Amino acid sequence: MVCAAHLSVMQHIFHPTDLSAGSATAFLHALRLATAAHTRLTLMHVNDADDLSAATLPQVRTKLAEWGLIRGAHDMDGLMALGLGVKKVLAEGEDPVVACLDYLDRHPADLIVLATHQHNGRTAWLHKRVAEPLARGSATPTLFVPHDRPGFVDPATGAVRLRRILIPVANDPDPQHAVELVVRLAQQLGLAGVHITLLHVGDQGSAPRPELPPAQRVHTEHLVVSGDVERMILQVASHTNADLIVMATKGHEGFLDAMRGNTTERVLRQAECPVLAVAAIG
Repeated sequence: MVCAAHLSVMQHIFHPTDLSAGSATAFLHALRLATAAHTRLTLMHVNDADDLSAATLPQVRTKLAEWGLIRGAHDMDGLMALGLGVKKVLAEGEDPVVACLDYLDRHPADLIVLATHQHNGRTAWLHKRVAEPLARGSATPTLFVPHDRPGFVDPATGAVRLRRILIPVANDPDPQHAVELVVRLAQQLGLAGVHITLLHVGDQGSAPRPELPPAQRVHTEHLVVSGDVERMILQVASHTNADLIVMATKGHEGFLDAMRGNTTERVLRQAECPVLAVAAIG
């Protein structure tokens, strides 16, 4: 699998959808990131019946035309010029986790983008039965987009509003991979004036200092506070009007163990903005 830290060589973004209205915002984020990375995008829906067609999945060319990135819904040349490859997958089965993990095993992804809190949709993707084994089973960087928040992609124009990013840092897990991915993400999207806050909850002496890749138009600050970790992360995110929270997680064996109640899961369920979970390397 291509190292996700190097977004310039990202090859595949995977977006599982339950086709609910709540999944629409996550689709916009997956599509916008795929166009920025000039990469493949897979849209997948798992259903226990065979009464659906690919036409029921989100309409990529229609949205790209609305954003002004291609001339119209039938502009295949424009789509190719974007360097965007789109695949729509309909899988029949009762367990979306098994179907998604089977697909990812055969077609590894560099990023998963899915909606959270879709408990009223066809499939509640953040329901413990679905999200925990999907995220943990693949250990792929996963962008969770709250279904009832606008996120950082303007649905009408495709413009990216990603100005303030919060990265909680600790010595374990190592935040280096997450920091590198985010800086390259900002560069890939061509963003200017991005402000990254590296937040350590603890004492000054124990605060890690991850290396920042050389980047233009990306500003960083180190902030050390004391208190309850979860509460302080959410408080600082609110105070700084964070557009994205990036959580470094354990490696493959412990990826999103948060679903059993640790910091990542609790932040994920309460955050007002998207949360990117990135497994540490090593």
